[in-house]
Amino acid sequence: MKKHAYLLALIFILTFSARLFFSFQSEYFANDGAYLHLRLIESIKDSKNFITYDTLSYGGRDVVKPQLFHSIMALFSFIPNYSKIIPELFISFIPIIVYLIAAELTKDKTAALITAFMSSLIPIVFKVTLNQVSPYSLAIPVILLMVYSLIRINETKFLVLFVILSFLLPWINPSSFLFMLSLLFYIVIIVSESMDLSGIKKEAITFSFFTMFLLNLVIFRKVLLQYGASSINQNIPQKIFEYYFSNFSLSESLFIIGIIPLVLGIFGIYLGLHNSKNRDDIILLSSPIAAALVLLMLKMIDLSTGILFLGIFLALTSALSIREILNYFSVTKLSAHYPIFVALFVFLILGVGIFSSLYYYESDVERYDIDDLKYLAENSDPNAVILSAFNEGNIVSYFSKRKNFVDSDFLLAPNPVQRLNEAEVVYKTFSESKALEIMKRNNVKYILLSENTKETYDIDKLLYVDDRSCFEHERESVYKIVC
Repeated sequence: MKKHAYLLALIFILTFSARLFFSFQSEYFANDGAYLHLRLIESIKDSKNFITYDTLSYGGRDVVKPQLFHSIMALFSFIPNYSKIIPELFISFIPIIVYLIAAELTKDKTAALITAFMSSLIPIVFKVTLNQVSPYSLAIPVILLMVYSLIRINETKFLVLFVILSFLLPWINPSSFLFMLSLLFYIVIIVSESMDLSGIKKEAITFSFFTMFLLNLVIFRKVLLQYGASSINQNIPQKIFEYYFSNFSLSESLFIIGIIPLVLGIFGIYLGLHNSKNRDDIILLSSPIAAALVLLMLKMIDLSTGILFLGIFLALTSALSIREILNYFSVTKLSAHYPIFVALFVFLILGVGIFSSLYYYESDVERYDIDDLKYLAENSDPNAVILSAFNEGNIVSYFSKRKNFVDSDFLLAPNPVQRLNEAEVVYKTFSESKALEIMKRNNVKYILLSENTKETYDIDKLLYVDDRSCFEHERESVYKIVC
């Protein structure tokens, strides 16, 4: 028991240390989304208030976001580099919770330990959370803890924990919607299979579902009134779904989940569904996978969120496959070499996991001209609007302290589809008059042409800025409208 505890502690320390190492390779965060959350955190820290109206996003718009994660982050703001350390600390607890679930599922501590180790090397987790300020770094451990509590719901302390987390999750991240759908899938499958569900588990799930449903109604009441059912996809325009889906192939999606978790996870589901002892728990772990697949096929959630849930829960179901592999090897003629086999298996997971995770992890900040944005913070009109690609709007607002024209937070944004189309026209048109008409109508004073912008719109330059009477090339990536 102590040996497994020490090894689990070592996995946690190595995971946390590795994530900190890569996070501190840059003084900036990995991509645009982190800077929206950083502004929300800094507002709580500095003014002790939540941002409910953002004067910089889209030139001014209402903000409806669960901000418990941001409040917790603000509490830790006394720690140097807290915005890099605390999210990495939260997400590093995943292997510990995965170990607890896998141990309960398999009753095999070695298989559970290997599963926990594998969960620390899921490529999509690296891509979505490494060097990020993301609510997912807290939401995912909370969801996994709720799953573990549900498995052991007959114990009073886990019932209490499950109830408390049911209240907290909606205030952390909208992923509570996906977890609610997972619980619904779980109940439907259990009923359709005529399986018994204990009274306490049934009551806990019902209570949790309606608690999260009511809390989400309170948090997103304005959003639900405006968008209805389409609120689930956070008002992400079809153009954005097409942009991400067109740049993401099936083979890439398989690799970013992780080849080993994918193969072993699917086989684990098969084993669990054919084993009456594990069937209830494997259905519980498979429900988030089914929910994520359905929402992805309907394009009702963004790609990274859907694949994140697939990767984590496939890693969990792989525990049964790992147990089966270990048990099979232990009865073969090579059983005397069992420790060597386990070591080789772990090294295989390590090698494939590290390669895949680092291959898909991208630090996008190098594609933005941060110095140019800092220059604008000191040398531009405070009311100026800066035009950029949608996927760098939050970086623009954070570093320049100026209004962006469009960004990637579409919920309650004013005319996001129109703004996305107009931004594309400005960057790709050859007509100076058309570009100027759009920019003057929206009070745009600066155009940002970073490497990210060029890649997003597949351009090399702006076709009309040679007119020096209207455009001044103020910085390497900044054009000022002067006419």
